[in-house]
Amino acid sequence: MNKLPSLLLIILLAVVSTDCKKNTEEPAAVSYQPPNTLVAKAPCESNYSGVLLLASDYKLGSSAQFEYDVYAQKDTISNDISANNTSWANASNDQIVVPEKVLLNAPKFVVQVKILCLGKLQSSNSFVFVKRPVANSPCYVWALQKQ
Repeated sequence: MNKLPSLLLIILLAVVSTDCKKNTEEPAAVSYQPPNTLVAKAPCESNYSGVLLLASDYKLGSSAQFEYDVYAQKDTISNDISANNTSWANASNDQIVVPEKVLLNAPKFVVQVKILCLGKLQSSNSFVFVKRPVANSPCYVWALQKQ
């Protein structure tokens, strides 16, 4: 009897069973880190009709986006970042323009930047900006307030 067909069948079964095994190795760890730095540029600096936010010093996966939560403050002392005070929220990459109407005439605003990491939102530290006038100019700047 010819043993070649039996031998080919055994080899074929061995190859198929090897290919069908589930990959039990852990996927490579994806590193996520919300931004550690955020810069706010006023309209005179950015030429946008709103506040340009620029995030940096972060780690993102290939398809991750930032979620920006902006909280306008009624004075320079307040730090209300409760859900009831969310003035504006939107998703974008590392640059986003917050419309001027969102901040109205707020002298201060707080921003939290979040990223979705493996199904969980991770928040950055709060970034606090205070409106400062520019000497001899109708312009102003948003200065980062140290915490």
